[in-house]
Amino acid sequence: MISDRKAIEIAKEYANKAGYGWDEGFHEAERTSFDGKSVWVISTSDMKFSEELPWMMESMPNPIKYYIDMSCGECIAVGGRGSAILRLKK
Repeated sequence: MISDRKAIEIAKEYANKAGYGWDEGFHEAERTSFDGKSVWVISTSDMKFSEELPWMMESMPNPIKYYIDMSCGECIAVGGRGSAILRLKK
């Protein structure tokens, strides 16, 4: 079983690979069940910092959740606002 810290690392790697933002200032792990599996839900935002844009033109961050399987360490789903969840096909 992977730790919450390892799950955060996996979620961050997935976010970077998929081109999503990652909020370095806020991310947390919560243990739960999803599709009958024990998972870590990593909550953060898709905020990307940019020094090129004026502060008023930067986009507002959106909440995002990464579902990391505790047994194998795979990112099995990604969620956004509300209850929208995208299950990842492997």
